Amino acid sequence: MAAAKEKLAVVSEGPVKITKATIEAAWRRRQKNTRLIVRDETCRGLALIVNPGVMTWTYSYRPRGADPVSGKRLPNRTVTLGNPETHNPDLARAAANKIKGAAASGEDPAAERKAKQLAERKRRAVIMGGLVDTYATALPTRPKLRGTGLPSPAHVAEEVAQVRAAMAMMDRASTPIADLDANDVRQMLGKLGDKPATARARFGALSRFFDWCQDEGHIAANPCALLARTRRPKAIAPRAHHLPVDDVVRLWKAAEALSHPVYRDLVRFLLAVPCRRGEAARLDWAHLDLAAAVWTMPGAMTKNGDAHRLHLHPLALDVLRARHDAAGKPRTGLVFPAPKSGEAIDTFSAIKADLDEAAGLTGWRWHDLRRSFATALAEAGVAETVADAVLNHRQSATRGGVLGVYQRSKRWPEQMEAMQRWGVLLASSMADNVVRMRAATA
Repeated sequence: MAAAKEKLAVVSEGPVKITKATIEAAWRRRQKNTRLIVRDETCRGLALIVNPGVMTWTYSYRPRGADPVSGKRLPNRTVTLGNPETHNPDLARAAANKIKGAAASGEDPAAERKAKQLAERKRRAVIMGGLVDTYATALPTRPKLRGTGLPSPAHVAEEVAQVRAAMAMMDRASTPIADLDANDVRQMLGKLGDKPATARARFGALSRFFDWCQDEGHIAANPCALLARTRRPKAIAPRAHHLPVDDVVRLWKAAEALSHPVYRDLVRFLLAVPCRRGEAARLDWAHLDLAAAVWTMPGAMTKNGDAHRLHLHPLALDVLRARHDAAGKPRTGLVFPAPKSGEAIDTFSAIKADLDEAAGLTGWRWHDLRRSFATALAEAGVAETVADAVLNHRQSATRGGVLGVYQRSKRWPEQMEAMQRWGVLLASSMADNVVRMRAATA
């Protein structure tokens, strides 16, 4: 066990007029385990404290007023002013007299200084890295800013990942959150100048994190909100690219060359059904009624959280029935499991690279297939609201005024007809291609 720390013996002298010579003499007389206190006669309450290894100036005073509980006068306060290297005797007296004047006016400088020091310690204890961990725990229970309900696990994971990436780019994991400012955010955005989409996503996630910090009282203002609007990332222009039906058919045929039948069938399903790629990857046999030609997606699977129903035309059914037979006609389980892991497929970039090479077609994205569907059907005379319903877009977003509020019909018969027409367009294009190929070889 470590030996107990020895208590210093206290020797008090004065009052004397403390001068430079007094200080030097006191320092020479310092002794081990002894504290020498030299009181100043010129400024009552000012004292030079000489410890074995250091000297300091202190000033003691009694605040005005009484304790509200006991009714007794408040006890003496002592404030450290500095040391002989920072304050000569005259500067020490000036500092003491300033505190004396504040106390005479009813202030309590020692208590105020202590409160400021405590607040500063608390402020510096709240570092950004620790707050992000707390945010990751709090976000799943934080209601959405828009709409109703709570954020999905996927949204929470993406938000926290973006905040951590921003924190790493700013190199501020160990920085008190209150020390971050708009300049840190500006520098981070500067590093993403060639990645506008990433910059906007990261800025948005970081701003929402700072909003939470402000709500929790950790910061006074959101640093992202202090950035001039002209310096914030601009919204990315909506992508307008789509594929003609002939190019969709071209990809359909190229899918035959993919490395595994499950990849081929997944690609063809995405070409036949205008769903999002993640929805297709998570498609479960339990969601399908092949006899009724209906795919019913639960709200947990969709982007907007709304349950959605899709009619399956013959080409889509052919793909699903072939997979169903190959899998042993299961009732549940993934329709398109990854060949090795059996989990949901997430290697879409690699699949697309192989598909591009086989088709000799580049410059498109998976989401372009949904635009291809909507564009082809619009040219075929299908109403935009019907195409939006098939794509599971919120109807109120495409209808204005009273109509957008009160018209909630899903228009299922028209959706079925639209899907049938899409299947016919694909089948017709395939047949035309066969005819053209035969004519070319004749």
